Amino acid sequence: MNLWFGGTIYTMQQEGHTVEAILEQDGIIVDVGGFADLQGRAQHFIDLKGNVLYPGFVDSHLHIIGYGEKLKNLDASQITSKDELMAALQQRANALEKDDWLVAIGYNEGASEQLVFPTIEELDALNCHIVIKRSCHHLIMVNHLALAYAKIDETTVSPAGGVIEQKDGALTGILKDSALYLVVNHMPTTTQSYVDDALQKSIASLHSFGIVGGHSEDLSYYGHPSVPLQSYESIVKSKNFKAHLLQHHEAWDALREMDFTPSTWLELGAMKIFIDGAFGGRTAALLSPYADDPMNSGLFIHSQEDLVQLVRKARAAQATIAVHVIGDAAIATIVELIEQYLPLAGQKDRIIHCSLVNDELLERLAALPIIVDVQPQFIQSDMSILQTRLGDERLNCAHPIQSLLTRGIICAGGSDAPIEHPNPLHGIYAAITRQKIGETQVFNTAECISRYEAVELYTTAPAKVIDKAHIRGQIAAGFEADFTILNGDLFTVDVEQIPHLQVVKTVVHGQTVYG
Repeated sequence: MNLWFGGTIYTMQQEGHTVEAILEQDGIIVDVGGFADLQGRAQHFIDLKGNVLYPGFVDSHLHIIGYGEKLKNLDASQITSKDELMAALQQRANALEKDDWLVAIGYNEGASEQLVFPTIEELDALNCHIVIKRSCHHLIMVNHLALAYAKIDETTVSPAGGVIEQKDGALTGILKDSALYLVVNHMPTTTQSYVDDALQKSIASLHSFGIVGGHSEDLSYYGHPSVPLQSYESIVKSKNFKAHLLQHHEAWDALREMDFTPSTWLELGAMKIFIDGAFGGRTAALLSPYADDPMNSGLFIHSQEDLVQLVRKARAAQATIAVHVIGDAAIATIVELIEQYLPLAGQKDRIIHCSLVNDELLERLAALPIIVDVQPQFIQSDMSILQTRLGDERLNCAHPIQSLLTRGIICAGGSDAPIEHPNPLHGIYAAITRQKIGETQVFNTAECISRYEAVELYTTAPAKVIDKAHIRGQIAAGFEADFTILNGDLFTVDVEQIPHLQVVKTVVHGQTVYG
């Protein structure tokens, strides 16, 4: 048996609770307690060397393969001007042929006045297929080569829940929400080897940030669902990563027909349904119009009739739903549907994002069997646009966390990577301070949460969400030996140092996978 000792060990059983040592064998914690009491039962000793051990961090909502794609392609998240973007695209395009595809991921044209989208003509000059994914991933810009590949022209009708943008009768290259899948889901790069490589790159990176597992949604974006599922089945165990996969409603029927056996490393979860879009592209569905676009209240991806049918399909399979809802109109819609079609006793539906919620909706949510997947880093990313998009009256309703916790709603933390950086320390910092790293402006102090509550978002809460709170999320006998070891104490270090702490080791099922 292995004895982990020599540092501070937070169990997360209750606030401030620590133990001196962990006795572990074959990936399971056998006992915890004092070093003197446990050392006689150990054959191997792992000295923490004064570092701090926590239950392994889990990202409750991300796109694992999608994050790997960001690592493989041009990361545009740090680009600060259109000229810089065009230079980066040109540099990559110079090495490509006309039939090749160039993908840039994470561009945020709303972050400053210098960040604007290129014109479609500027992208055409690069002479290869171009796809620029906005940071929210609810809007892309493409050139005419990519549009032609997808057989989109001026006569193509926008699909339900999406927009093929035109100006003066000409395509602009902007595709929003369901319309973007006309291109993205049919790109020739989505081969088995491409998906395998993206998944492996993603897991290696996630391990480096102390992440031992994640709840992901990427089974409907790479051709037939068997392609990404095969990647997961062949890779996660060998790479020591614990994946819980939501099932996009478009992949639901195909997955029902596939031979799948859940394991410690891989399991399928709720039916994933997108209700609306996002604030950035003004496609989040709002009860009142956008302050900076008075004729627009966002969009719904599905009709009410289609939503009812999807929820009923999930309930017929005795399954839960996991719904993307950002705007208050979208949240009101799903609240009403869950009120009408409750899950089985003991089950909880997942509300993902829950980004604009008034008091009435908060009370209705609290009365339902639901959990909420929050993304604290959205606070940082949206600070620059929310006042413009929503106006002053709605600002205090945006990105709640404390209001949810106060009402007894379980909240789990995630990054939505590749939309945000997957480092949980960034999310923990954002949840505590509601500030951008290195800045002093606070977005709605009333929604700040404590350090302990913030760490719970990435440890105990993700385990509760998938009914594994009895074996994951804490340091206790009988629990899986998943540890995140940092070089500092999240509960005592200066709060401004939290996002700068370093991962010393990541341990999954007793095996060191990083450090």
